[in-house]
Amino acid sequence: MPLKFPSEPLEPRPAEADDPSTSATSTLRIILMDASAELAQSTSDETDWGKNYVRVAHWVARQVPMWRELASKAHKEDPNAPSALEVDSVLKLIDGFLTDLAARAPQAVRDHERHRAIEKAKQEWECTADALTAMVCLLDSDGLILRANRVVEHWGLGSVSGVVGRRAHAVLHPHCIHSNCRVAQWLQGALPKLRGCEPPQEFEYYSPAGEQTLQFTLRPMRIDGAAAEEPRDSRSVLVVTDVSALRRAQKALESVNLNLESRVRVRTRELDESNRDLRKEVERREHAEHELRASRNNLALLSEQLIQAQEGERRRIALELHDSVGQSLSAIKYTLERAIIMVQRPNLGSPESVLSLAVQRIHETADGIRAISMNLRPQMLDNLGAASATSWFCRNYAEIYSGIAVHADISAQNREIPKRISTHLFRCVQELLNNVAKHAQAKNVWVLLNREDSLLSLEVRDDGVGLSGEAESPARLSGSGIRNLRERADMTAGQFSLSSVPGGGTSVRIVWPLGPDEAMDETEE
Repeated sequence: MPLKFPSEPLEPRPAEADDPSTSATSTLRIILMDASAELAQSTSDETDWGKNYVRVAHWVARQVPMWRELASKAHKEDPNAPSALEVDSVLKLIDGFLTDLAARAPQAVRDHERHRAIEKAKQEWECTADALTAMVCLLDSDGLILRANRVVEHWGLGSVSGVVGRRAHAVLHPHCIHSNCRVAQWLQGALPKLRGCEPPQEFEYYSPAGEQTLQFTLRPMRIDGAAAEEPRDSRSVLVVTDVSALRRAQKALESVNLNLESRVRVRTRELDESNRDLRKEVERREHAEHELRASRNNLALLSEQLIQAQEGERRRIALELHDSVGQSLSAIKYTLERAIIMVQRPNLGSPESVLSLAVQRIHETADGIRAISMNLRPQMLDNLGAASATSWFCRNYAEIYSGIAVHADISAQNREIPKRISTHLFRCVQELLNNVAKHAQAKNVWVLLNREDSLLSLEVRDDGVGLSGEAESPARLSGSGIRNLRERADMTAGQFSLSSVPGGGTSVRIVWPLGPDEAMDETEE
């Protein structure tokens, strides 16, 4: 029990006025008896020892002078007062008390401060555990709750004292009647595993009813610094964390990731398509640039061929004029001069036969000039139309090249062929038939000219030797006139196609698309 010494020196108790000696003796005896009893009890009281040791020491130090004074006065006045031996025994007791107090006081202070620090740390840790958002329970070996933080109250599972002695499953699922409850099964299986020295057990449970996700962690109770030979603590710590918000955030994040991945895939696909379109555009432009360079080269080659063709045509016309017309005119001149001489000299005979010969030669010369004119540009191309000019050329071609059978199938009418195409169509027929005569070694040639709705088509095919694999080479094209045909088709918005099989003949087809209001040839049949 705690010492109850007064803070000030005790004053002598009032005694009867008529007996002063008896008053001093009684007071001293009472003080010494009380001091002896209190000091003896304080020495044996281990529980509260050191709580008031400073106060006790001060009280003793203040009482000792008064005791000595009272003892000396009482001995002089009253023979029955305490003897010096009794006073010395009390003083020895006091001296022993002070010596023991001086020896034990520092350790008592340290023990007291340690107990206070432990209590303070215990309260701090309890407050810390109560401040957690997770439910923390201390379980015994049977799974009963020994302690719990105040999260059980925050979750509405009961009071801190009310859950002690209950099973964790009964606290978490107070109304559960299912025998196969996953939480109960996990707790029943996790506790034996911890006793078997297995690592901490973890479990996650989702409750569809409350849309709540709880994470369970069961860890063994370990005491740091425990000796290996000491028995293993069978208690365990159960931590229950509400991770519903975290799981919802994870699901939302997964949904966002899926949406983002979907958007990335869509965007990637769009970029791939854009890159593919860009590559196609680059290829198209490269092809167009290549075609432009080829067209420029072809144009330069065509210009050169045109100049050569013009010079060749002029040379041919000059030769024909010189060989046929020139010689015919010279013969006519000599014939007329002879007729004049015969008129002047009647004895030479009649000039009638000479004039008849001159007329005949004039007719022949006119026919030659007409042939030259027809070769340059047939009049019927302007007078009748492209269809009639093509038919005439086929007949004339058959007469000249009697070894080649010409099969002409011309169903298009003159009025159905626009003027912008007429001349080019006729020149294409000329070029193709001349190529057959020069290169094909054919026995038959077919010429087909027809119009169907908005398409005008020309096809010339033969049964000759065909073209070799180098038919598309520049040298072959420039020699066969195919380049000229292609250029004429391009100039009139036509589509040129050529197919050939070695030994199986050659077929050339040119198709001109015509608009619904395409102007017809003004010439009627």
